[in-house]
Amino acid sequence: MSPTLSVILPVYNAMPYLPDAVDSVLRQSFSDFSLIIINDGSTDGSLDYLQSLRDPRIVLVNQENQGLGSSLNLGLNMCQSQYVARMDADDISLLDRFASQIEFLEAHPRVVMVGTQIDFLIRNHTQKGLRTPTNHEEIQSRLIMGRAGLCHPSIMFRTPAAVVCGGYPTALIEPATDFLLRMCEQGPVANLDRVLLRYRLHAGQLSQTKCRELIAANLYAAYCAYCRRDRIISQPFDAFMHGQSFLSRCRLNIEAWELIQYRTARIELANGNRLRAYLRIVSLAVCRPLASIRRFVQVITWTLRSRHAQAEPQR
Repeated sequence: MSPTLSVILPVYNAMPYLPDAVDSVLRQSFSDFSLIIINDGSTDGSLDYLQSLRDPRIVLVNQENQGLGSSLNLGLNMCQSQYVARMDADDISLLDRFASQIEFLEAHPRVVMVGTQIDFLIRNHTQKGLRTPTNHEEIQSRLIMGRAGLCHPSIMFRTPAAVVCGGYPTALIEPATDFLLRMCEQGPVANLDRVLLRYRLHAGQLSQTKCRELIAANLYAAYCAYCRRDRIISQPFDAFMHGQSFLSRCRLNIEAWELIQYRTARIELANGNRLRAYLRIVSLAVCRPLASIRRFVQVITWTLRSRHAQAEPQR
């Protein structure tokens, strides 16, 4: 008999964070699931760890490196469950994540996908993340604008809707936003107003190339969504990027730089380097003042709350 839920976990060189991520899935309060792990050609010991696991709910697939989109589609093709949940190999799912999302989807049969709120995890430090909207219209609007509408590793969706939307694009290094926007076209989507995932930030995410690829993929996903709405044929990704103006290319580089500064500031705060963190946030005002003010206020608020929490036991 097929489980109610399948969890797709792609893995590529995910040590040393992988054991905590897997453990957070296996310890879920909701247990009727299979954990489909796609090892995408890891070379860092991830496969040795995965082969040591003995939980009967785990299905391990080992393949040569083919990229995130191909790994996710392979996992999706293996799912025979009613629901599918995403999980990244360096994040932490909180205990009631799956139970809460399944409860929501069963109570709202028209909703095809539901995400959760997240906090950031930096080493052993937790920081409050930016909150995402709970209603379909604002989620879709944010995704179109390249902003956070859903956190991809936090989503759970109905399997038939994902099949109809065609799964994940394999031509994009970062396929998440395209998939999320296609799912928005299948029916209403939502976010729970609860933090149920801790999204890890670390130095491996902070290269200019990676951040630029993420922003370019988001831009292309929005372009494709407009093409589907207007019933016109979209260009391939390479042709689309080649046709971008010089100013558009500059904007991509600036936004990538901004993302690096923001995430680095988060990491420096966790490491106790508050002055450098604040200076990075302030420097963003040169590019996007309103967004920078919002983020600076968020960082200050988090710092004050952190200090208060540390002082509380001493009272």
